Amino acid sequence: MKVTDFNILIENEESIDKLSIGGLELAKNFTIPMAYGRVVQVGPGRFNNFHSKQIPADIAVGDLVVYNPGIAKEIKINVKDAEGKINKRKVFKLEAKECILVLNEVDGKICGIKAVKENYVLIKRDKTDKVTLGGIHIVELDRTINNITGTVVMTGPGKYNAKEDRREGCFAQPGDKVAFIEMQAIKLTIPVANEKGDIVKQVFYDVPDSALDVLINTDKEGNMSSLKKIKNKHILVQRDTGIKKTDTGIYLPDEDKEGHLVEAKVIYLGDELTSGVKVGDKIIYVDAKDNNKEFKLPIASPDGKITTQKCFILPESEIEVILDENESY
Repeated sequence: MKVTDFNILIENEESIDKLSIGGLELAKNFTIPMAYGRVVQVGPGRFNNFHSKQIPADIAVGDLVVYNPGIAKEIKINVKDAEGKINKRKVFKLEAKECILVLNEVDGKICGIKAVKENYVLIKRDKTDKVTLGGIHIVELDRTINNITGTVVMTGPGKYNAKEDRREGCFAQPGDKVAFIEMQAIKLTIPVANEKGDIVKQVFYDVPDSALDVLINTDKEGNMSSLKKIKNKHILVQRDTGIKKTDTGIYLPDEDKEGHLVEAKVIYLGDELTSGVKVGDKIIYVDAKDNNKEFKLPIASPDGKITTQKCFILPESEIEVILDENESY
């Protein structure tokens, strides 16, 4: 049997717990199932039609990987051994880029992470991400979307741009402080070597680079101090929370539902914008969960004081109109 293109063959490692030092665990309450397997065959790679060249996979036979079995195709074959006996063998075929992690091994024991999927980053969650700058603890609500912060410890090489024959790199880089949505991450407990060289279990979050929208500066104590950067072609806004009044003088609260138009003030810009929108502009856009995300981020007030404020990030393309200085919605 021979695998083609950018595909690989994997055999599941049923004895994964015996391979690990201190145990290796996957969170069971996440929507993405995970499995561990050994790479037994690697295809020749993807063919770049623009440059007429083969691009080999960044993975090798023998690598121990973490992958999503839901996107792998199971193949059962009969294999004849040296004695002529027929044995059934079960393997799984998937694209090399779908391996979430490649794990390090020493003397047959897992002891860290060798590589991350091409467009993913590995994050160590902050222990203090539920404490504001003023020291007030924020109660975690029972909800499906929960923004948490952490520090990037490793990234993949980024998506491959076939036309330019290069990796595009990731938005976040090792050492960056980021905010991300927990339900978009894969939570893993992996045995790694600490600063003293001892192998200890540590929790990491594997997150798509595309799910990271903001980079945050921190002070010497590790507290969020200001925004460093937001995603290209995006803007950061604060909504108008004022009370609305009808023509007859009746006051109406802001609508608390999706799909309606909202007015917001632009407070931060990403790169590569084309609309001419500026910081301070008022805009109107449609509120929908798929086009904007809510964050609590350190924002500087006019007097320079940094406070944690609620804001929203959205693609520039979602702007309906930019209001003139004296206009309001």
